[in-house]
Amino acid sequence: MRIKSKKSAFSLARILCFVFGHRFRVSREVTAHIKEYRCTCCRAEVTLDDEGHITSLTSQLKEINDTLTDLHKKKRHSSSAA
Repeated sequence: MRIKSKKSAFSLARILCFVFGHRFRVSREVTAHIKEYRCTCCRAEVTLDDEGHITSLTSQLKEINDTLTDLHKKKRHSSSAA
């Protein structure tokens, strides 16, 4: 019995995105300038890095974006309360 890993599994969606390009949609707005995107076809996740370039969404970048979201919420809450 052969078990295929997710990375080696054949995916028509990946091939379509490779040939025609991804169709990214905003999946989460971290701040007004930083957003996370997900491809509607192959479900690939990307975000903007500190220089504004699109980069793959790693666990480290997810943590950074979560922290930025918390800081942004605290800043908005404190400025609206004052």
